[in-house]
Amino acid sequence: SFLESKLPHYMLPSAFVCLEALPLTPNGKVDRKALPVPDTVRPELEVVYQPPQTEREKTIADIWQEVLNVENVGIHDNFFELGGHSLLLVQVHSKLQKTFERDFPLVEMFQYPTVSYLATYFNQESSEEISFIHHSRNSESTTASLQRRKQARKEHRTATKEKEVSSQEGNKI
Repeated sequence: SFLESKLPHYMLPSAFVCLEALPLTPNGKVDRKALPVPDTVRPELEVVYQPPQTEREKTIADIWQEVLNVENVGIHDNFFELGGHSLLLVQVHSKLQKTFERDFPLVEMFQYPTVSYLATYFNQESSEEISFIHHSRNSESTTASLQRRKQARKEHRTATKEKEVSSQEGNKI
């Protein structure tokens, strides 16, 4: 809470690890490779853990767990509160596009930062896509029907003109 009052939200650490002393290189600099990895246990969040319910939610949560290296991602957990940042978000976005075999704007990941919201977004996109496909099929059949009517009128006019021409020739004889 002290850091929240002093730093912007995006600069808050996602995990804290207590150390006796920082590991140093022979040059006296911090040896980043020797730093311990933070626990993969779900961080303390204000939101109560609620496990994924649907297959889509489970898939999204699994991808988040893999990228964020966190256990037990709940459907109401915020990606950024779990330790995510824009670079990790790009990885999640890429994995989601491959998994669901669909393109969607990266901005949507910022607008839907929880598993639940993102799953709802994907469900809405799927239903809109199905509706669009159904609508486009209807419009395709309507277009084809109009083309057939035009062709029939054209053939009728041609046939009528041929009859007129042949009757005029018969009158001349």
